[in-house]
Amino acid sequence: MHREIQSHPKHPFRARALVALIMLALAFVGLVITDIRRDGALTYWQIMVPVFALLCLGLSLYIRRTITVIRPISIWHEVLHWVGLGASVALVWFYVHLGTIGRFEAGLFVLTLLALTTFLVGIYVDYSFLVIGIMLGFFAGAAAFVEEYLFSVMLPLTVLVGVGLYYLIRHRHKKHQAGHNERQ
Repeated sequence: MHREIQSHPKHPFRARALVALIMLALAFVGLVITDIRRDGALTYWQIMVPVFALLCLGLSLYIRRTITVIRPISIWHEVLHWVGLGASVALVWFYVHLGTIGRFEAGLFVLTLLALTTFLVGIYVDYSFLVIGIMLGFFAGAAAFVEEYLFSVMLPLTVLVGVGLYYLIRHRHKKHQAGHNERQ
């Protein structure tokens, strides 16, 4: 009798945690690149598609390593899942090439597609990818929010912090002056 999926192989937590940390760290680096180098974001996310695919496929095989027989169709389903993402990313790149969307927006689209693909891997392969997909989706939304509202949020916040620092320094200075005058 063949076992398709074994839910608790020996020590899968470390492997899941390591892959999750790598994927989230790469996504965070991508967000920084998206924010700093708007034109470089799409290229970075295009490179991340095969990297994420290899990480997911590697973890999937590692988790299934104790299965007596791994059906090739299961592996092909996963591979085709990531090929579909690659084709979607190529379509986004085509939109950029046509001038329909900019590279920054395309980078956000690719991150969103990557989040969805990873989330779906979590449904069909291993639950840990559900969490990673949700986090990637959160990253995509946060990047768009920061881009849209950076100045409308940061400018008033900067002014508030500046005013607060001014009054704090002024208060300390007056307190210091009062103490200095009492000694004389």
